[in-house]
Amino acid sequence: SSKPASSGSSGINAEYGGPCTHFPNRHPSTFSGVVVYRDFISPSEEDDIVKFIDQGTWAPSQSGRTKQDFGPRANYKKQKLKLDGFSGLPQSTLFLRNRLSGLPELSDFIPVEQCNLDYRPERGSAIDFHFDDFWLWGERLVIVNLLSDSFLLFNLEKEYVKVPLPRRSLIVMSKDGRFKWKHAIAREDITDRRISVTFRELSEKFMCGDRMVEGKKIMEIASQVI
Repeated sequence: SSKPASSGSSGINAEYGGPCTHFPNRHPSTFSGVVVYRDFISPSEEDDIVKFIDQGTWAPSQSGRTKQDFGPRANYKKQKLKLDGFSGLPQSTLFLRNRLSGLPELSDFIPVEQCNLDYRPERGSAIDFHFDDFWLWGERLVIVNLLSDSFLLFNLEKEYVKVPLPRRSLIVMSKDGRFKWKHAIAREDITDRRISVTFRELSEKFMCGDRMVEGKKIMEIASQVI
């Protein structure tokens, strides 16, 4: 049976394996739409995922990060997509994608992109405050945090919220946490190697709007396991 997690230095106090949201400094009344699930995967599952990920090629990214992308290539300014080179989502995270559908808020979540980001303190890895694109990606962003504890920062005007990301946790951003609050990872919060595995779904434009034909094709490709 699950046991309550103790409130330690991270300040988290939630049912083991259950959802928790934590705001250590402020409790802005406007902050919502962010849930963290502790211990979403086991240590052995984490080992297996990292082993498979590291068998792939890491490409240089921005701000000291490296990345691996599985999904459509997008020109966000021109709002155009290229599907060549996209053949499906990795076998190594199939169990993760299946497990997501067991969460009430993700029962209808259809991931069409997986982005792996590698953060290392010796490279000064970070990511500035930003919104993930609204044109292509849908309401829910889903991130699995691997290898080390960290924090996800949120900002809306003059308000800031710092949400702990325990190792092996899952974070789900939706609604205001996705569309109103920008998010970031600060350089000082990367104290050891960290890998984030992000899954994204399509926006309404591609699900039921004027790009629905493209959306159907993207979902067909994403359903393939490579």
